[in-house]
Amino acid sequence: MSNARRFLSLTPSERRRLLRAFLIVAGARLGLWMIPFPRFQRVLARLNASSDSKTSAALPTIAQLAREVRIVSNYVPPATCLTQALAGQVLLARYGYPAVVHVGVAKPETDKKSFPSHAWLESDGQVIIGTSEQPHVALVTF
Repeated sequence: MSNARRFLSLTPSERRRLLRAFLIVAGARLGLWMIPFPRFQRVLARLNASSDSKTSAALPTIAQLAREVRIVSNYVPPATCLTQALAGQVLLARYGYPAVVHVGVAKPETDKKSFPSHAWLESDGQVIIGTSEQPHVALVTF
């Protein structure tokens, strides 16, 4: 089944949520690329403060929202782990769910001088976007 056909087979509310997720992921990607991060954080804080949770009768689950971010991220190049975590935080906040973004590094496996970085999103203590097989130590949380 083609992607267009699959999209059209969704309910109208699912299509709206996917489109919203796409716009938020694309906006996060553009914001990270074009705006200095401290200013972008202020934009994200304003977006997180505006919640739609009271206007939606049937709230999607956290897992559904995370899945939508992962789906649309395939169509926003390059939607890195940081882009997905920030977009997921905005999307979850719009529905009233708590979410925390962590940015950290992994310990090098040998005496390599590189520290692979990674971002992930947690809600209620569970990693919902950005799971990794390699353990990372959080350096920044917001």
